[in-house]
Amino acid sequence: MLWRDMREPWRNVHQWPVFAWLTPQPMVLLHQADGQQSVWEGGKKVLARATPQFTAVELPEEYVLRRPLRLPAMAHEDAMAAMALEARSSSPFDAADLVWGYSSQSKPGAAGQSVELVIASRKQIAQYLAGLSSTAASAQGNAAPEVWVLGDTSAPAVLAGYGEAARSAYCVQRRRWGFWLLGLLALGCGALAVTPSIQLRARAIEAAAAYEDIAKKAAPAVRQREQLLASVEALNALAELTHGRIEPLLVMDKLTQVLPDDTALQSFKIQGTKLSFSGQTGNASALMQLLGEVPGFKDVHAPSAATRYGVTNKEVFAVELTLDAAVFGVKSTSMPAPAGFPSAAAAPADKASAPSGAAAEGASAPAPAPAPAPAPAPAPGVANASAGGSRAAVGGGASFGGGATFGGGATFGGGVVAPAVPASAASAANAPRKGAQP
Repeated sequence: MLWRDMREPWRNVHQWPVFAWLTPQPMVLLHQADGQQSVWEGGKKVLARATPQFTAVELPEEYVLRRPLRLPAMAHEDAMAAMALEARSSSPFDAADLVWGYSSQSKPGAAGQSVELVIASRKQIAQYLAGLSSTAASAQGNAAPEVWVLGDTSAPAVLAGYGEAARSAYCVQRRRWGFWLLGLLALGCGALAVTPSIQLRARAIEAAAAYEDIAKKAAPAVRQREQLLASVEALNALAELTHGRIEPLLVMDKLTQVLPDDTALQSFKIQGTKLSFSGQTGNASALMQLLGEVPGFKDVHAPSAATRYGVTNKEVFAVELTLDAAVFGVKSTSMPAPAGFPSAAAAPADKASAPSGAAAEGASAPAPAPAPAPAPAPAPGVANASAGGSRAAVGGGASFGGGATFGGGATFGGGVVAPAVPASAASAANAPRKGAQP
């Protein structure tokens, strides 16, 4: 029962309005009881547009028994079984002689269904068909005619067991062909709709395979590229570390070239870009002006006033200034970027040469310098020694005595053995003088 209930709606799918047009309604030529002829199509009388394929004979009213029925809403098979039972119970004829049919009289939207049951005798119908005129018989041809019973307003009732089977088989065959054509049309539309997606998927698969092939071929080049990028990043990091760092040897070389021959340094200290040094010179003001004109020296000033020693006729000075990293910094050269790669800074390039001498970063407190004794005039390219009478020639420029510091680290210069000083000169040097600093 469950399977039948599930199958029943699909068995009547051809009756749905959306598919009803697939079932053809062939024209039927009806020979009426009054001798006239009419053409029917789909249960309605129409004008003849073509030669009807099927014929039917109207059964007169004296051969027919009618019984109206009211059936509840039920499946078609159940309705046919109920009408068959009612026909057998209401028929005065034997079961073998019974012929029945029905016509639907239901109105749209009505609850249940109203039908008119038609009952007739098979023997009487055979006698009536045998007594038809020769004209009706020739029109019928070899095919057996259908037997209809006309009603007042409803469609004709078709009695089962005659030529209606041929018309039903024709309708079923044409309906099947219609469903086949509709299915092929739907399949074609689906194929047309899916074809672009299939083509895109095939292209995507082909592109993925080509990409994998190219990736395999380019794997060595990709590894070399990664190594090159790692090297460029390392060089960039190194350039960032050395950027802005002051090169002490460049500063010492510049001071050696700039300072006059009568200038001697006693201390020298570099902290970042700040340079501090002190010493003795013949004219501190001229020295400050000279240092202010040197490229790379900025913000030149004296943290304290200069003092003059009466014995040596020298001025003790102290200078602080800011070094330009672009001039005295570690020089870096740009590495040409490989084709297809972003440019990157290269490792630091060659450093500028500095005068020979011991130099290291560190810190050293300058040694106190006693008043120097008179000394002979220095030769060209050699400066006077600083306190303690020591001489240290540096690159043919100014001499560096005492100590020099670079960021508070190692010391250089410093201990230089002073020559012997006569007692008279020592006593004269130790005597206090006006304007001199003890």
